[in-house]
Amino acid sequence: MTAENAALAAVLEDTDGDIDPADLLAAIVAGGVVVAIDDTESVVFIHGQDGKPWLPAFVDAATCARDVPHARPHVCDAARLVDIAGRTGVRTMTVASATQCATVPLALVAKASVARD
Repeated sequence: MTAENAALAAVLEDTDGDIDPADLLAAIVAGGVVVAIDDTESVVFIHGQDGKPWLPAFVDAATCARDVPHARPHVCDAARLVDIAGRTGVRTMTVASATQCATVPLALVAKASVARD
């Protein structure tokens, strides 16, 4: 897996505002995402619109570095995302491309990952 998920970027960018959830999940499960980690190797979280922690994720390392400059990009596959959710209790991920973003429940990533296997 590379530090870029071009298919995920295409799903987010090639839209008129309507992102197909099935395409979004398939791209995440197939190619993973980039998450930000801090100096202690811990995943960086943000406060979501609901006031709870969300996992910020990105289509590539450059977008991660742009949005979370104090952290390092780290590639995560779907299994690792499910692991992060299980260990931390975070339920929501936001995935950003160069100009777009989408909110994804991590439970759906888990279901899509199981369905793919």
